[in-house]
Amino acid sequence: MGFLRSFRLELEALSPVHVGTGEAYPAYAYVPDFAKKEVHLLDPGALLLALPEARKRQYLEKVAQGPKAAQEVLRYLHEEGQLPKEAVLRTLPASSAFLEAVQSATEEAALEYRPVPYSALGPYLPGSSVKGALRTAWLFHVLVERGQVAEWDRKAGVWRLRDRRERDGQVRIYPPRNPSLSENQAFEGAVLRYAREGRRGMTLDLYQDPFRAVRLSDSGPTPTFLNRIGVFHPTKDTSGMVLLAETFRRGTRFALTLRYHEGLGQRGGVSLPIPPEDLVQALRDYYRQVAEWESGFAEEHGLKRALEVYEALSERLKDPGVFPLRVGFGSGRLALRLALLLPENHPEGQEPKTRKTAGARIPQDGYPLGWMVGRLQALP
Repeated sequence: MGFLRSFRLELEALSPVHVGTGEAYPAYAYVPDFAKKEVHLLDPGALLLALPEARKRQYLEKVAQGPKAAQEVLRYLHEEGQLPKEAVLRTLPASSAFLEAVQSATEEAALEYRPVPYSALGPYLPGSSVKGALRTAWLFHVLVERGQVAEWDRKAGVWRLRDRRERDGQVRIYPPRNPSLSENQAFEGAVLRYAREGRRGMTLDLYQDPFRAVRLSDSGPTPTFLNRIGVFHPTKDTSGMVLLAETFRRGTRFALTLRYHEGLGQRGGVSLPIPPEDLVQALRDYYRQVAEWESGFAEEHGLKRALEVYEALSERLKDPGVFPLRVGFGSGRLALRLALLLPENHPEGQEPKTRKTAGARIPQDGYPLGWMVGRLQALP
């Protein structure tokens, strides 16, 4: 076997995908063109420099009044042909749901939207986000394949691994009631064997983290559009809870490069190997169970577009070389926190009461976020 194995990772979005940057564009930094169904992203500094003094004062006065007023003055400038071209950074298409949310917004609406990461070439899907989804599935795989259970020892402040007993049933993780970030990190270290127990609890030897042997590139530049994200609740009216975000469309295809340093896993460079073939199976096992759990919720509450996504996912998985995964904002704790393996009476193990959906004025009519299918192809 070679020291380094390279693969082409092909992904296809079955539902809208949003990977955030932690930033948000405020209402005074973009203006919609409702007729063309697009949005112009502005540089406020360049806009102020280019506007005549009277228009500049009008713009600043409206911005001080709030997001809705800022949008109104920008729309006026745009409709009157007074929006300086040098102030426009880029133009993005927008969904009808996004435009309707902006047009019908109340005075209280923030009207800011969340972008995806950008390079000099354009928006892209970060490899780090995809790698996080791989890691979650591998944690599931390791616990299940070993037949082990992870328990938090409160007195010692460490995680203990033991063999599964019949009374455990499907439960494989007994965590603290409200786990902290450090306790979650220690859990990963214990399961993936790069944690060390000491007098002061557990320490992590990050050089032994097995995912140090997995390298994943970012995707190339990929078109996006602006979308509305809503929150569905089975018994409450949540139509007023609106997030605006830049998303990758359903059907978008991505290509990334995955490199696996096989020698690190074989020669003790990391705590354990992650053969890519086993990683594919881990993804199929874990995310298929997450989809089945979510599909039951969607069927119970009439989420028709969500069911379309789960049906498409099931059809694609008939190909044994295809695997599912969940990436980005709105993936939910079922996909991100191994809720399938937690006790039902634990807060994180209970079924969430809400779901994020995208692309519709009524949250019940939207698509779930973040679902993808992928395939690994070995490179010479």
